[in-house]
Amino acid sequence: MPELIKPNPGEYNPFYQGYMDQMEGFSIQERLSIQSFLLMEVLDSLEADRVDQPMAEGKWTFNQAIGHLLDTEKIMHYRILAITREPGIALRGFDQDLYVDRGNFVGLEVFQANLNAISLNRNLLRFFLDGMQDDQVLLSGTVDGHPMSVRALYYIICGHMQHHLLLFRKYLQKDV
Repeated sequence: MPELIKPNPGEYNPFYQGYMDQMEGFSIQERLSIQSFLLMEVLDSLEADRVDQPMAEGKWTFNQAIGHLLDTEKIMHYRILAITREPGIALRGFDQDLYVDRGNFVGLEVFQANLNAISLNRNLLRFFLDGMQDDQVLLSGTVDGHPMSVRALYYIICGHMQHHLLLFRKYLQKDV
C-alpha cells in the first residue's frame, strides 16, 4: 500500500482546505479503516423517527446527510479511478444540493442501506489503494477546472467524513 503523505496545496482546489485541516494528526489508512465504524457509533443514539427530521433548522435531515456522504464518496472514488487510468483527465464538479434534492433520501430502510453502502465503499477505497503503485498516488487531473491529485482525493474523502462526524456529534451530543 502506498504511503499517503499530506498533499501540497497546489494538488487540490483551495475549497477543500478545511477537509485537509480535519486530517491533521491522522493517518489516511487508519481513517479509511475506522471512520465507517465511528459513523455507526455516533449515529447509534439516533432514534428511528428522527432520520427524516432536519439536524437543525435550515439543515439537511440525517438521512439526506448520509445520502450526501455516500454520493460524495462515490464521486471521489470515481475521480480516483479516472485519474489513475487517464492521468490529466478533466472531470466536472457536482452540485451537492441538487444531488441531495434528487436523492430521495427518505425512510429508515434507505438510511440503513446507505450506511451499509458507506462501509462497503470504504472497503473498496482501501482495496483500490492497496493495489496502487507508489507513484500512482501522485497522479493528477483537473476537477471543475482545478488541479486534483489522487492522494488529495483520499485526504478529501477522509476529511469530509471527519467533518460530518463532528457535525453529527454536535447535533446528537455524542463523542467521536
